[in-house]
Amino acid sequence: MRSLYILFLFTALSASGNTYYFSSSTGDDSRTAAQAQHAATPWKTLYKLNAYFSNLRPGDSVLLQRGSVFIGPLKIIQSGAAGQPIVLSTYGAGDMPVVSGLSKLTGWTSQGKGIWTAPCPDCGVAVNVLTIAGKTMPMGRTPNADEPNGGYLTIQSHVKNQSITDNSLANGPDWTGAEAVIRKNHYILDRNRIISQSGNTLNYRSGSYAEPTDQFGYFIQNDIRTLDKKGEWYYDPKTRTMNLYFEGDDPSGTTIMAGSVDNLVVIKDQSHLVFKGIAFGGSNFDIFDLTNASDIHITDCNISFAGRNAIKAVKAADIAVERSEIRSTNSDAIKMEGTGSLIQDNKISLTGAIPGLGSSDTSYTGIYVAGSNHIIRYNQIDSTGYSPIFFNGDGNTIQNNAIRSFAFVKDDGGGIYTWSGNADTLAQRDTSSIIGNIVLDGITAPDGTDRKHASIAYGIYLDHNSARINVSGNTVSRCTGGIFLQDAHEVTVRGNTLYDNGFQLSLRRVLVKGTVRNNRIMDNTAVARSDNETVLELSSAITGDISSYADFDDNKYAQRANGKTPFFRVTTRPGGGNQVQVKGDLGQWKTGFGKDKSSVVALPGDQVLFEYNSTKANRSVTLNGTYADLSGRTYQGKVDLPPFTSVLLLKK
Repeated sequence: MRSLYILFLFTALSASGNTYYFSSSTGDDSRTAAQAQHAATPWKTLYKLNAYFSNLRPGDSVLLQRGSVFIGPLKIIQSGAAGQPIVLSTYGAGDMPVVSGLSKLTGWTSQGKGIWTAPCPDCGVAVNVLTIAGKTMPMGRTPNADEPNGGYLTIQSHVKNQSITDNSLANGPDWTGAEAVIRKNHYILDRNRIISQSGNTLNYRSGSYAEPTDQFGYFIQNDIRTLDKKGEWYYDPKTRTMNLYFEGDDPSGTTIMAGSVDNLVVIKDQSHLVFKGIAFGGSNFDIFDLTNASDIHITDCNISFAGRNAIKAVKAADIAVERSEIRSTNSDAIKMEGTGSLIQDNKISLTGAIPGLGSSDTSYTGIYVAGSNHIIRYNQIDSTGYSPIFFNGDGNTIQNNAIRSFAFVKDDGGGIYTWSGNADTLAQRDTSSIIGNIVLDGITAPDGTDRKHASIAYGIYLDHNSARINVSGNTVSRCTGGIFLQDAHEVTVRGNTLYDNGFQLSLRRVLVKGTVRNNRIMDNTAVARSDNETVLELSSAITGDISSYADFDDNKYAQRANGKTPFFRVTTRPGGGNQVQVKGDLGQWKTGFGKDKSSVVALPGDQVLFEYNSTKANRSVTLNGTYADLSGRTYQGKVDLPPFTSVLLLKK
């Protein structure tokens, strides 16, 4: 089906059928359907479109006038047909038409102490997004994010997944009705409704299955008593009023918008639809909410200010999201469960960037796909609170994506992350591919944890029992680890460039049933830039045998000869007993473990040239002298970088 996407889009925009025009400035909903088929006599509102949608037929088009703003929601209740989709696109000149789920707040009155209140009659039982001058603002919280420990209080004890106890609450206010945002572990940050408080104990309704962890953190939000920093807000659903801390300034002259639509575009049990060239902005939950949908094509659109997910699809097939910009999403930019999606050439930024506004469990993620035969390629993903790409399932391809700045709200994740879905099992998964991606700047989020274990943000992270995956031609730099295989097997790691990570390559066994075995680590370039970085790390919490972890050969390594940090470190528990650590240089790695027999090592010196090309066009880098790669080949004048490649050179 995916091979037909280009033909599908071409046919979609040229299919015969009726065309209906909509303009928020010159439209009139009292016009007839025959009149609305002319640009001079359009309809006006999405209310009219929703009422008429059941009359649309395969091949019909709905065109929104550029420069118009339409208030949602948009409810899709009719399908197109194969080769004759229903198309929603644009006409005229100017800015993209906007389908909005935001309401402008006016009528601000001062309540004193810096708090202002405005009515929001269109808001419902919950508001999950508020923007000021086009920027998403956090709910009020206590403590504030700029206070010690990143604004997290500390859990002294807990009872199952029901309550947390903190001695500092004993003499404070009663927080019943507010939310406790709990850092339950490194990778789960839950929103939990507080149902009662008994002294220093908060009883809550959980946002996920996970129990809290003692000495981890939490903060309080969604209560008017937390407002004390400019831009913080609290929505009161009983009075339908927005409360905003704006200090002594009057917010009346500022554009302030609040979510007034839960799901902006709703598609259930429909197929063969195209959305092209439209801006979708604002929802309390999902901007696109797809259930049991297929052959949906979202192209050249702007999607922003999602209170939960920008695009959520459940039981979906052959969904295409292309050349679109998705920004300022509170939870996940794209959350896709199904088969055969194509996600390519998109710009995704500021996903899950504000603690407490995301959903629970696998949230704060750029692209999450579960299922089979998904293709994720040529996407630029910047500033993601957790993992930019998170995939589960069979036959998926993650190729030529540029990823930067991630895991700064939650961690124990990866720029590209996957796992088998069943932690302690010998089950295997069919082949997937991670090819030619550029992954930079894994940041970590230690605040709100007990700090007993290091915070981690790996570049490529293959977790429990991931199997038969091809990891080739990727570049990873400035992460806590480059490529990490944990209880993974039958994985090929070939031709990757790993530079300036805490470690460049690591394999670990932690599960009793799961194991690391039969992996191939070949023809990679791995360079430790600083004195505290290693090249290889291997460990087992179960046994002392690492010989079956992987074959290593034909790799090119470089590390400073400082005598402080070893080239490799192997930590095991022979017979399940006490921990034993062996470390040394490449020669000791070769003789002691029989690995990397043909691999070489070089000293990087003071000048290492690391350049990458995260675009689809060729790039040339000018050289200020003579350089050599780790194979000994020399370069002068310039070096050419094809798309989604990198080069690591040592100055001669």
